[in-house]
Amino acid sequence: MSPRKSSTSSGNPTVRPRYLGVEVAGELSPRSVEHELRRRLEAIGAHQPTFQIIRWEAGRGLVRVAHYDVRRAREAWNYRGPGTAGQLLTLRTDRTYGTLRKGKAWMNGRRRVVAAEA
Repeated sequence: MSPRKSSTSSGNPTVRPRYLGVEVAGELSPRSVEHELRRRLEAIGAHQPTFQIIRWEAGRGLVRVAHYDVRRAREAWNYRGPGTAGQLLTLRTDRTYGTLRKGKAWMNGRRRVVAAEA
């Protein structure tokens, strides 16, 4: 049997993670985004959270998250409460994209719309 056609290879949970794009919105400066997202994940008990900010602009962004961390990330990033400096922090997640390519297309399309409105 060809290894490409093995039904057990796709069900193996130890295979490297599949990455999804999570759309996140919040009034954060580009420098504080990563710190606040990590802080929120740690607040709910997520150990060694796996994420990477792909793009952040005008209060919205696309964050790459391992498929097994998406549920916890969405839980942590839907938040309204005190931020690091005591200011009110409001975060929310909107869509989750099955591929980063679709998320990037959304960001590029949004940029064109914002530029047309200006």
